[in-house]
Order: sequence, then C-alpha cells, then structure tokens
Amino acid sequence: MTQKLYDQLSNSVRGINAATMRDVLLPLILGNETNGILYWVGKDLARQFPVASVSELVTLTHQLGLGNLKLITKKDNTRTWELSGPVVEERVGIKKENTSFTLEAGFLAKEIEFQLSRLTEAKVTELKKDRVTITTESEAVTDEGEVELVTFIKLADQALTSETNAESTEAPEKVPHHKLTRSEKRQQKIKARAAKKAAKLAAKQAKQQAKKVK
Repeated sequence: MTQKLYDQLSNSVRGINAATMRDVLLPLILGNETNGILYWVGKDLARQFPVASVSELVTLTHQLGLGNLKLITKKDNTRTWELSGPVVEERVGIKKENTSFTLEAGFLAKEIEFQLSRLTEAKVTELKKDRVTITTESEAVTDEGEVELVTFIKLADQALTSETNAESTEAPEKVPHHKLTRSEKRQQKIKARAAKKAAKLAAKQAKQQAKKVK
C-alpha cells in the first residue's frame, strides 16, 4: 500500500475499515472475478432489503452508504440512474477507472425486478470522477413464476412518519381510492397463488402426520 492510498483511506467518509474492505481487500480476494461476483452480491443485498417504490429505493441506497441515487430517464423498459455524492467521488478517486460499481448495478437490477415483476439486468454505462451512470433493462413480458416472491420492507423513517401522523389530533385527510397497476395486480395474484399452494401443502402434511399418529 502506498502512502497516497493510505492517506485516502484514512480520510475516507466511510471510515478506513469500510473503505479498505470494499476497495482493497475485496479486489485482492476476488481478483479478475471482482466485477462478476460483486454484481451477484448486489442482487443478494437487494433480496435482504426489498423496497416497493423508487423513492424508498433512493432512501435505502443512501442509508446503505452506496451514494445518492437519482432516476434520470425512464423509457419503456429502460431506466437510467445516476449515483453520486462524496462516497462515489471518493471511490472513483482511489482507483479511478478500475473502481467497481457492479455491486450497485446488481442491487438496482434486483430492486427494479421486484418492483416491476419483470426480469431485470443492469450495467454501468458511464463513469466520471463524481458520478456513475447505471442503466437497468427489464423484459417486456415475464412469466409470473420467473420472478421471486418478496415481502417489501418498510423503511425506518417512513415508519416514524406514519406514527407521527397517527398521533396527530387533526382530522385525517381523505385519500382517494388507489387504482391498482398491472404490476400490483400481478403481485396480488402471485401472492394469492403462493398462499393457496402453502395451504394445500400444510393440509397434506397435517393429514400425513395424523396417519403416523394412528
């Protein structure tokens, strides 16, 4: 490790431990497979924290210390995202063109896949000194069985907002009935089928257990 690299890591906005792990140790351990492995690690990260909307995804990305996320363009099944902020600028400054953002790409791909119920992949399309552009591509049509079932989490700050509103003494404002989108209807159907399947399996197991007891 050079003096310059040590100075950069020791002054990291992430802290020297996190910065060293992400930008020094992981590349050393993974070698030439760094980009590919981190892409799938990013997808696994999304499985742990699935969120239901773009606004929640922006908040979560910041909470996870990945940077400031912004949706730039949205056209058909393609979305362009920009990731910026002190963390991104710092990471690019440490390794320049060799800095890997495939973890972030995999994370975005899986989150959008959950939200749209469409198989989605992502790639880094532009890397500048202070920001990264990532493009997600979703399939136009996806068989319902191909997308994983998830239960979306509720972010901490949103839960706090809900509690504050519930404690308010003012009369609640009437909210118009929300018309379900095609994606939401599809999710409901998937969940209903899964519940029905689980109920059948439970009944079958109970019957088998009863026979064993006899």
